Amino acid sequence: MSVSEVPASLRSWMSAVSEIARAVNAAEPLEAVLTRVARHACRLIGFEFCTVMLADAQRTHLRPAGWCGLSPDYVALVTDGDALLIDPPGPQLDTPAARAFREGRTIAVADVRSARRYGLLRQLAPAQGYRALLAVPLRAPDDLAGVIVAYSVAARQFAGPELELAELLAGQAALALETARLRTAQQEVIGELSRANTALRRGRAVLEWAEQQHHRLMQLVLDEVGLAGLVTALAETLGASVTVEDADGRVLASAPEQGYRPPPDAAARRRGPARAALAAQESATDRRYEVATVPVVPAGGPVLPGAPGVAAAQVAWAAPVVLGGELVARLWVTAPPAAPEPVQLRVVERFALVVALELLQQRHLVDVHGRLSGDLLADLLRPGGPTHPQVLLDRAAALGQDLSRPHLVAVLALDGPVPPSVRLPELVRAAAEPGPRPLAGPYDGLQVVLLPVEPDPGGALRRILTQVEHAIGAAATPTLVAGPVARAVPDYATAFRVARGALALRRASRAGGVVDVRELGLSALLLETGTPEALRRFARGRLRPVAAYEAQRGGDLLATLRTWLSTGCSTAATAAALVVHPNTVSYRLGRIEQLIGRSLRDIGVRLELQLALTIRDIVRSDTGPGARTGR
Repeated sequence: MSVSEVPASLRSWMSAVSEIARAVNAAEPLEAVLTRVARHACRLIGFEFCTVMLADAQRTHLRPAGWCGLSPDYVALVTDGDALLIDPPGPQLDTPAARAFREGRTIAVADVRSARRYGLLRQLAPAQGYRALLAVPLRAPDDLAGVIVAYSVAARQFAGPELELAELLAGQAALALETARLRTAQQEVIGELSRANTALRRGRAVLEWAEQQHHRLMQLVLDEVGLAGLVTALAETLGASVTVEDADGRVLASAPEQGYRPPPDAAARRRGPARAALAAQESATDRRYEVATVPVVPAGGPVLPGAPGVAAAQVAWAAPVVLGGELVARLWVTAPPAAPEPVQLRVVERFALVVALELLQQRHLVDVHGRLSGDLLADLLRPGGPTHPQVLLDRAAALGQDLSRPHLVAVLALDGPVPPSVRLPELVRAAAEPGPRPLAGPYDGLQVVLLPVEPDPGGALRRILTQVEHAIGAAATPTLVAGPVARAVPDYATAFRVARGALALRRASRAGGVVDVRELGLSALLLETGTPEALRRFARGRLRPVAAYEAQRGGDLLATLRTWLSTGCSTAATAAALVVHPNTVSYRLGRIEQLIGRSLRDIGVRLELQLALTIRDIVRSDTGPGARTGR
């Protein structure tokens, strides 16, 4: 789909995100970036004025750092003296901005004239001429940094989409603040590098080399080469192998393609010298990006750091990548051609800082993608189906999904607490690779996954369940249901209800595993409308005489009945499938008729038994009818 076909509101939002990201990457002054955020808030949500306020160093006042539409007199009014106290002595000096910062949540004021708890508004609002406002906190990774306040000249109630978009823009402002902080830290490292270079014996040649790497690194950032480009450039600079791992040890990028040497494996990192080096690096508080030299212990015995005969290939360099005090990744340099020079270690530190910037931007874009995916699923799966199907198709296309193609509708539930570090939609999308990326997000208390039916999604479903089980450990039990296939936009809501019904039935009996209900036919109607207890009661009532007889005397009656129904009620086909004589099949079917007191020639009786067997399969088996997935 071309850009001109994307809905205007979505195009405007995506354009705003791209513009702010480019300004951040180009190291535009913080005040200018925050002014961009304020201008987009006015344009996208329909406010007349907007300002981004930051807490001062003492965290006693909020002061404007970027704004749109505000008069110079008003900016001076809220800047001078004790205008906006974060913790005022009483309500006569309180403001919605201060309260949003104190409580860390969005504050909406529909009409300032009736907002009696904010005494200072009686002075501020007439000075600028606004009647309503919205104050949203700026959430930095480790603390609140300030607030974004948007003003309307008319009194108004704020709807959910307006609040959500304001919070997304606040996230953009927080991204700019965190980026500015990281750039400041980067400049400190560069300054330290310059001071250290003057003491090096090689003097000016070493300094020129370091400056060349600095300029090259800055150009890579401006060119937006991404994480893979940064890693390739560092590998070329050092003549070594470079790897970036996330906090769980998954490789995010590596280079070079030819002659690549991986970092030490988990066993090597647990050995004495390597473990000590990494532990000292992680516990350091004064220089979080300092490179650690990690001895690579050979299988024949220990090698001590600095011992005679230790080759460069037996040493790896590790630099932590930190965001907001949290270790989010690690940069490894392995198989260097010689022992590292101090200036080379500083270059690695600078690359680690830029990797942190890249991961921060990726994390924010993932959050935006997740919010938009969740909104799309809510409109797609709503009861009664979507009201504007083509609009949903356009929104999905903007997210890289073609929902006009047939998609399997799957639902995932976890019984038990989920660790805060587990981001399920992101985990599901990553686990589906190398196949098509699914549309995944929360809806109605469940995780919904939409996967194209071509290629067959069975492998992706198995990987998703395996990755979720690995991520949550024993904390919770995941149950995954592969529901019906939706072939048109109105089918998605119905397919979701069927999958949800099968999930409820399975969880009410025994949570965990995979249930496949893709090819139920009329049985899907019962799953869509029945409660778990009613479904189990129906199945027990129809199958109890046969199950009781089989439990006492054997005879494989239920297996024979299941096969006979699935083969179109063919005695010959059933005999061939079970490798028995056709007379044996006829005898067993006759015994079933005696036990239930009804004739199998009655199509209604056959339908009831088919439904009962379907319910029995979901409750008792690891996979349901027509199973094509497994654990």
